[in-house]
Amino acid sequence: MATRKSKFDDKFKSTLPRECRIENERSERNVKDEQPKLSFNFKDFDTSQCPPGQTFEQWQKEGRLSVLMKKFIDVCSYNRTEAEQKKLLKVYGDFPKSSHFKKPPHITGEVQWGTIQRIGGQKPRLAGYIIGSVFYPVFLDKDHVFYPSKKE
Repeated sequence: MATRKSKFDDKFKSTLPRECRIENERSERNVKDEQPKLSFNFKDFDTSQCPPGQTFEQWQKEGRLSVLMKKFIDVCSYNRTEAEQKKLLKVYGDFPKSSHFKKPPHITGEVQWGTIQRIGGQKPRLAGYIIGSVFYPVFLDKDHVFYPSKKE
């Protein structure tokens, strides 16, 4: 009597390496692509709008610059999604209409504006835009006027 194989029998095929892999050929499992960590590019940093913004020198005098440097280290250990989930990065999209700043004319194309947050308190922010995993700082905003909230 011939035995009939069922789908159930196929589930128990041998998993010995010599029976399921080609000899001397390494096969990799597909692992979810890891997103790149955030980085910064200061090519569009703008000090022409001070006030309402500030310069690095002003932040240094106020003791904020070292806090900002530590925040860079913190933020760069995460990818964009993780930084947003941890509320370190807030992406708004278009340049905010209620901003006390003006969009610099040399920044063109489709960019997403946002801020690096939690820089030594509730208000201080580093405002700029993000493309992919690169954040382009444009303004230092210690008074939270780049995208003022309705509470203030």
